[in-house]
Amino acid sequence: MTANATRRSIRSLMRKVRRGDRLNIFTFATHERYEENLCHTGHNFYSFKHGKEWDSAYAQVPSNYHIISSVPESVNFDLVLSHTSCIRLRVAHDLLSHTTNCPANKVSVPIIRHCHVLPDIRFDIQKELAEFKSIPVDCNSFISDFNRKNWGYVESDNGVDTEFWVPDASVEKEPVCLSVVNEWPSRDWCCGFKLWQQTSQGLPTRVWGKCTGSTAGFSQPASGREHLRQIYQGSRIFYNTSLHSPVPTVLMEAMACGCAIVSTATCMIPEIIEHGKNGLISNDPHELRAFVEMLLENKDLANQLGNEARKTICEQYNLQSFVDNWNNLFYDTIENYRDVPEVSNENIS
Repeated sequence: MTANATRRSIRSLMRKVRRGDRLNIFTFATHERYEENLCHTGHNFYSFKHGKEWDSAYAQVPSNYHIISSVPESVNFDLVLSHTSCIRLRVAHDLLSHTTNCPANKVSVPIIRHCHVLPDIRFDIQKELAEFKSIPVDCNSFISDFNRKNWGYVESDNGVDTEFWVPDASVEKEPVCLSVVNEWPSRDWCCGFKLWQQTSQGLPTRVWGKCTGSTAGFSQPASGREHLRQIYQGSRIFYNTSLHSPVPTVLMEAMACGCAIVSTATCMIPEIIEHGKNGLISNDPHELRAFVEMLLENKDLANQLGNEARKTICEQYNLQSFVDNWNNLFYDTIENYRDVPEVSNENIS
């Protein structure tokens, strides 16, 4: 611990955490619906405003997720949870220790770095990997095993609330090809916008997602989770053209809502979708278009694939499993945290 550690830091060190206790977790806003699921663990999350801020268009802020612009001295933090960003790890250290330019692992509570993304292929990947490993943390967590291997590490987690993301048997799924992507035209490199244009031309398509700047007006975001659920429920096909993403959350939500999936076979997607059983996948543009056309014509096949897609999410990627795995990770990280100096009661006032 640094020489000028705060009283809060000392109290955090003295705090005896047992499994089942409600933890105080210092974090930053990253991915609203993923973090919404994290809040089902029941812990208190204190999200410091730095860079991206929570966008309520994607999910409402849960009652146990507290957005803060300064660090409350009264809170004894048990963990730091940073989603990938190296900069945020440094910010967390500086804020919690009241020091600057110190190693990130010298905060007086353990640090978990959870990685949602892959190394950015637009830049020097080797440099990215070196920087990633240069910042010490107490635990690395990854959204998928594919993601883990790409960052050079040899369990990972993703999950969907299958009680919320559900089909609606009273709603007829329209023969349309749905895609949900934010800022799609400007993210061709990772989201396959040109591939979508090439393979969907002339077909009945439906696109939702926030677009700003020069592409404002191309598509609009859903007004909220309930609206997005209705969009999934009313669409026969969900078409995903992602090129460089472990697995889009919207893909798994659409599966849970019983959409028939047509997707690129990239990154983690072949781990979730078995071609011909719970979706149709390929990296060939001609095959992708043929799959979409086939499902537009064959309602029964689309329903069969949609039912299998939901079954996959319910059995393998359900919210309870997600919550249990995260709680085990939280408590394991605290229990395995060994770099704790002796602290006497006289340091606390």
